[in-house]
Amino acid sequence: MIIDGHSHVTLPIQEHIKDMDEAGVDKTILFSTTFHPETSNNFTEVKASMEFLHDLLAGKKGSMVEIRKKANQELMEVIKQYPNRYIGFGAIPAGLELDATLQYVNEVIEKNCLSGMGEFTLGNGQIHLLKNIFYASQEFHNLPIWIHAFFPLTFQDIKEISELARIYSQTPVILGHLGGSNWIETVELVKEIPNLYLDTSAYYSTFVLGSIINEVPDKCLFGVDRPFGDLQASKNAILQLAKTPAVANAVLGENIAKLLRI
Repeated sequence: MIIDGHSHVTLPIQEHIKDMDEAGVDKTILFSTTFHPETSNNFTEVKASMEFLHDLLAGKKGSMVEIRKKANQELMEVIKQYPNRYIGFGAIPAGLELDATLQYVNEVIEKNCLSGMGEFTLGNGQIHLLKNIFYASQEFHNLPIWIHAFFPLTFQDIKEISELARIYSQTPVILGHLGGSNWIETVELVKEIPNLYLDTSAYYSTFVLGSIINEVPDKCLFGVDRPFGDLQASKNAILQLAKTPAVANAVLGENIAKLLRI
């Protein structure tokens, strides 16, 4: 079974399903989104869409709690259309008080039967905002936590995430994008910490991707990050760079299937 371990709701939904069929991808771990850059018609619209995202994350576009609520509603509507193809991860605001975090996880994740939490996209120096998220994961049967680990995070931020992973040793923690430019140091942490995993989407270079999946094939999870990544190209990269079929199979589906008990 081939599983895309990280993509966002993209429009139209039927086109995503068609692309999955053509690429031979059985399931997608689907994340919500607060904007839809894939609907842009030209570069000017793409630029405006990305500026909207930056303003959103900076708190200039209203309450992130309300915005994430709408995004989660859209996610659930999509999953209900294709329940055999999509598995959901729900967006939870970081930095809420503990009681509010637990209530949010119960309402968004538990009641909707979602499989994990994320994507968490934080700024440099903000990892402490995830403490209640990790606690909530433990309270709700060790829900996997998916964290964006490319820019603007530094290796210090990634080390702080790894320390939380050590404390909450039963909680699967997925670092997005192979740790970005900090990939060498991040791989060493992944080797040390059993519950720390790497997502392959938005990899730093094909050299980096090949080096990592062959070094720690049991800790890598295939991801596309649609709409920012191409499904077929992402799959082909794993197949081309894996030194053995066993490595490719592990990365393309076996690891995430075991992690989520699919």
